[in-house]
Amino acid sequence: MSVFGSIRRSRPLQALLSLLALVLVYLMFFSPWSGSDTYTPEEINNLLQNKESHIVSLKKVELTAQELKQPYLDSSHFKTKNWNLKGSTMVKNNEYIRLTSTNPHLASNMFAQKPITAESFEMELTFHIHNKQATRGLVGDGLAVWFLDKPSEIGNVFGIENQFNGLGVMMDTYKNGKRGQFPYVNLMLGDGHTKYNKQTDGYETRLAGCVAKNLLNPAAGETKMRLVYIKNGYLSIDFNYFGRHEEWMNCVTLTDVHLPKVKYLGLSANTGQLFENVDIIENRMYALFKPDGSYVQSIDELEDLIRAQQRYEDDIDKVADVIHEEQEARTAKGKRTDKKDLNKKKRRSLQRLKNSERRIKERERQMRLEKYGDPDATFVRRWTKRILSAIKFIIYGLISIVLIWFAWIIIRMQRQKRRTKTTGLLD
Repeated sequence: MSVFGSIRRSRPLQALLSLLALVLVYLMFFSPWSGSDTYTPEEINNLLQNKESHIVSLKKVELTAQELKQPYLDSSHFKTKNWNLKGSTMVKNNEYIRLTSTNPHLASNMFAQKPITAESFEMELTFHIHNKQATRGLVGDGLAVWFLDKPSEIGNVFGIENQFNGLGVMMDTYKNGKRGQFPYVNLMLGDGHTKYNKQTDGYETRLAGCVAKNLLNPAAGETKMRLVYIKNGYLSIDFNYFGRHEEWMNCVTLTDVHLPKVKYLGLSANTGQLFENVDIIENRMYALFKPDGSYVQSIDELEDLIRAQQRYEDDIDKVADVIHEEQEARTAKGKRTDKKDLNKKKRRSLQRLKNSERRIKERERQMRLEKYGDPDATFVRRWTKRILSAIKFIIYGLISIVLIWFAWIIIRMQRQKRRTKTTGLLD
């Protein structure tokens, strides 16, 4: 009895083969290693920050009501501009706002006086969590960023009251429960009724999170957090731990997070028996608009903006080339040495073109390295890698099928033996 003959006669094996084929199709075209030409979360967030020349069509307007910068105190009444501070906060006017210091059992929070008016926004927070004198690196409890339906009084959840309504981004530096590595960034979307369980570090109510070991005592003396929120529910958080320009590491990216319609920005911290300094240095916030003045609704809209702007800039370049050629032609007519001048200009233009091509190729190599892990990952090489991976999965699948087939035969033989023994006893 051949294997293929058995497959033709066995419907279960045919079903398994069909399922395996569907899995392979998914892995080749939809899985992360399929090499689809999509943006990484860090790239998308960079685009939203308008730090690429080809997306000038994205309009950003600073939200000054949530701004925090030095000096922090209003010179007229010596209160913090735009913010209400509660608890054990300490303001060093031209350096930082310290939410907690190296003392036990402190709690503080600060909320913007006005709610966030933007439906799509981007925020960059600069802070510093540090305590180099801590025994064996044991510190507590961390810093939290809040987007709540109303400002909170002092409480025991990183300095705010429990059962909050809105999003909490909790940078937890002390492990209370049994799970995970710390420091850990834990996201919770509260409904106003569900409690955050401090004993388990909020494990039961965790929306998403990431390990962030470099939050504590960063070598750069500060950490930056970039948060991007888009109206349709896109939420992404990056961190820059090392102070190097635009070196962001993505923590979480989610696509179905909906903040309260009225939302206040808050920052808070607390200490227990262990403690640390939590310093807030700066906060900048920007509303994200499309060219028509409406808010960016989705990532798809952003990519459409990029493509439209790129086409526009290509057209501008073509017009500029035509004007340049006309100017060269006019100059050539009025000079005896026009040919020499023209040749010089041609050589310069060719050199500029070569330099541009070199920069483009270097950029493409860098993008391929970031996306595919290989700077020379051409279309052929990517598909060769996919095909080899598919062959590997096919081989594994066939081996699994053969093993299942042999196991099925053994089971049938055992059943047949039992039937024969039973029949002999009855006879």
